[in-house]
Amino acid sequence: METNVKAVWVGLCLTPASHSLSHLVKAFSTPDDVFSADDEEIEQALGSHRRDIRRLLRRDLSEAERTVAYCASHGITILTWFDEAYPDSLRRIDCPPALLFLSGDVSLLSGHRNIGIVGTRTPSDYAARMTFDVACDLAAVGAIVVSGMAYGIDGVAAAGALSSGGKTVAVLGCGLDMTYPAKHGKLRASIARNGLLVSEYPPGSPPERFHFPERNRIISGLSRGVFVAEGSLSSGAMITAEYAEKQGKRLFALPGRLDSPLAEGPMKLMRDGARPVSCADDILAELEKEEPGVFDLSLLLTERPIPDFDHTVAQYGVALSPVRRSARPEPKETERIGEDDVGDETPDLSSLSDVERAVYDALDHPLTSDELSRDGLDAGDVLAALTTLEIGGFIVPLPGGRYERKTNR
Repeated sequence: METNVKAVWVGLCLTPASHSLSHLVKAFSTPDDVFSADDEEIEQALGSHRRDIRRLLRRDLSEAERTVAYCASHGITILTWFDEAYPDSLRRIDCPPALLFLSGDVSLLSGHRNIGIVGTRTPSDYAARMTFDVACDLAAVGAIVVSGMAYGIDGVAAAGALSSGGKTVAVLGCGLDMTYPAKHGKLRASIARNGLLVSEYPPGSPPERFHFPERNRIISGLSRGVFVAEGSLSSGAMITAEYAEKQGKRLFALPGRLDSPLAEGPMKLMRDGARPVSCADDILAELEKEEPGVFDLSLLLTERPIPDFDHTVAQYGVALSPVRRSARPEPKETERIGEDDVGDETPDLSSLSDVERAVYDALDHPLTSDELSRDGLDAGDVLAALTTLEIGGFIVPLPGGRYERKTNR
């Protein structure tokens, strides 16, 4: 499939996880139409998305041409919104990615067998082993495990699927030419060979803080259902669950210890209707009701080798928690803050985008997303900014859907 350079140009110009793409495709049918449109037509289509408008009006294809050439020479497939092969499951979500960069088995994007598994980066031994068992059994009957390849639950889920001879999809928060987290190099290589690596960020994109909540909508978007193993109420796993709920996906949760903060997220999901999970069959039985015959459940009853948790974790180099340091030196000017730093240090306001800074500045008193949107900001951009600000520790949610700045900084 030949890559349309102008379609890539459109994707590179647009802010990820915003409503820019939706506005643009309503106004124009093809990327050629966008490229040849009058300035006024583009401005009218995108409204308040000034940054995206400025980039489109330059009509500079050089970055897109470099990206296409790089991907072609490094075995990376590019799918754009305008391609027929773009997965329908992502077309239907709010703020779909304009671009998908892929390495591995591209057919794994389009199946009905994808099940998301997410959770904390620092799981309990109980949650890690339960997740491993569930992932092994899901993969054994043909399910595709979708995760973010992060420390902890994500890594365990991917390794469990691979150890059963199954497939797994990892949605990354950086370019496909980078390994993040660095300790998951073996796991990443195995997924590229026996599954699929996905990113909406072009090669060269570092693991920025705000990429991780953004990529979570893709994890849930590619999945028929999402299983949350462990996570606090403000965790990235719960952000994925929120996306899944908005997308109409089935939610599953692992019951945990009542006195554990990491059980609070799954507990809330179960109170709100998520199916408690004690084994893979709890997930499969629900999904089979909706679409019978997708999975071969008889395989759970056949004798097969049972992968060993400790051996598999060592084999794939899965890190069950990030390395913690009591004192972190000042970051270098070029250093990027990644997912594993979230909540571990005082965030720097200079890392915020224009919209995120505008939302943060407005929250000198509690406001709802609707109230913030009345200041001329796009409602979708406000919601994306609130998600990023919350996971970054800049703001805290309040009753009634309000938010305010975090004061203990």
